[in-house]
Amino acid sequence: MNKLLTLALGLFLLSSCEKSPVGEEPPVDNHPRMQYTDLQNFEVKPGTFKRVDLDGNGTNDLLFKTLLVGDALGQRDRLQFYAHTGIGIYQPVNELEEVPQLSTGEAVKVQFPGYTWYEITAIVLAEKITPVSGSVHWEGPWKAASHKFLPVMVEREGKAYYGWVELSFDTASEKMTLHRAAISTEAGREVIAGR
Repeated sequence: MNKLLTLALGLFLLSSCEKSPVGEEPPVDNHPRMQYTDLQNFEVKPGTFKRVDLDGNGTNDLLFKTLLVGDALGQRDRLQFYAHTGIGIYQPVNELEEVPQLSTGEAVKVQFPGYTWYEITAIVLAEKITPVSGSVHWEGPWKAASHKFLPVMVEREGKAYYGWVELSFDTASEKMTLHRAAISTEAGREVIAGR
C-alpha cells in the first residue's frame, strides 16, 4: 500500500510540473509569453553580417549588415549599418526612413505616432562619414545607442506578433553589437522592450 501511495504521489508531482520550451519564459504581470534568442553579443563590422530567426521557424526574419558606399557627388565615403526585414517582417518607419529607438521598459506598440509599420525594409541605423576633406564623423539616430531596442513585428497567418532586438553601437571600433532578441508568442499583444 505504501508503494502505491508513493507512486501516486510521485506521478502527481510530475504531472503538476510544467516545462517551458527552451528560450521561452512565462508571462509576468500580464505581459505576453515571449520567445527569446541569445545573439551572443555578435559584432557586425565591415565584412560581416548576422541573420536572425526571431520566431524559431527556420527562416531568417532580419539581416544586420554593413555597406560601404562611395558618394562621388558628396565627395565622401559612407560606411552604413543596416537592419533589413523580409516578407512578413515589419519595422515602424517614419518619413526620414528612421526606426524608433526604445529604452528598457518602453512599449513595442501597435501604433507609434509618426511611424508606419512597413514590410521588407532596409533601414540605415547609423553611418560613418569619411569626407575627401574635413573630419570623419558619424550620423544616424542609433550612433550612440547602448542597449537600446529596435521594435519589430512578425506577421504569420494574418496575425501580428510584436518583439524587439537589443543592440549597441561602438563608433570607435566601428561595430554594432547584437545582444538578444525576443518575440511574443501571443498574437496582437503589445510587449515591453527588455522583457
